[in-house]
Amino acid sequence: MKQFLTVFALMLLALSISGGIASAQKPIVYAALTDEGNIAVVDPGSSRLLQRIQVGRDPMDVVLNADRTRLYVSNTGDITVSIVDLAKAEVVQVLRLPVNRRGINAGVMIRNWEGTRMYVAERSDDPDRDLRVYVIDTQKEMVIAQFDAGKDISAMAVSHDGTKLFVVNKGQGVRVFATDDNRQLGSVTPLAGSESGLFGIACSPTEPKAYLTYGNANKVQVVNTASNQQTGVIGVPKYHTGIQKRIVYSPDGKYAFVLNYKDTFKEIDGVNVIDAGKDEITKIFNAGVVRNGIAINHNNRIVYVASNDLKWYDLLTLEHIRSISLRTTIGGIVVVER
Repeated sequence: MKQFLTVFALMLLALSISGGIASAQKPIVYAALTDEGNIAVVDPGSSRLLQRIQVGRDPMDVVLNADRTRLYVSNTGDITVSIVDLAKAEVVQVLRLPVNRRGINAGVMIRNWEGTRMYVAERSDDPDRDLRVYVIDTQKEMVIAQFDAGKDISAMAVSHDGTKLFVVNKGQGVRVFATDDNRQLGSVTPLAGSESGLFGIACSPTEPKAYLTYGNANKVQVVNTASNQQTGVIGVPKYHTGIQKRIVYSPDGKYAFVLNYKDTFKEIDGVNVIDAGKDEITKIFNAGVVRNGIAINHNNRIVYVASNDLKWYDLLTLEHIRSISLRTTIGGIVVVER
């Protein structure tokens, strides 16, 4: 028996050395350092910046592929998308969007729920320019389609069943496209009286529902993504008001997070938290000015927020855990267990 235990222990040691037993994974945050043209690799556990990965000009949105091995980066200072291999920690390909007009750059980028498609909108400093959306196949790592999607695209989202793409034309309306052939299916009627503030959208990952934000109207519109019809309005409560812009759902569909910018001296720069089961704002993170960066880890336990510092909060208690300063402007962020 003693000999058997000795042999078994040696086998475990050999497996551990050879990689047969997986080591404990830990969260790593990848943050777009917009002013530097880099992606920061951050270990939240030790609050350390591990390294920087050079990408393109003015990186903003960062999105993971299906198996979470590659990071797609929208370089809003040019017309490219950088593809970063996370294991190698380097750019392995740069996709140039087939733009044939001057004054157009890469803009908002999202993925479908499976991570097999990326949708990248054009961006222009001229709000009256007609813009397109490009579709990237993440297996082929190439642009496979493009279509006209209106002016001044500020946000996009895919419905929970993956069949519809919602494109927000800032201050104008929401166009709805079929994801199988990119044809326009219709539109969503904006919140009456608040159309000019229309900015952000997020679709639930678990049910046919979307939230739309309306700037300083301090209202969040609730829409059924199956019918494209309004089903409710969430009023932003006192001490949570300001200017609401980008909005993101948690992967389990229980929460949505709305970037909030103070419009008056008494208001707060931070993130409003919506309880999606109640369609009610229940908390605000006093996180400071957040440009774009919100990410939730895979087990829906921690939400990471990028303001002047990278901060993270416990989703069970909604309390602040820790912060790390990167001493530069942070755009989009993602978190990966590695």
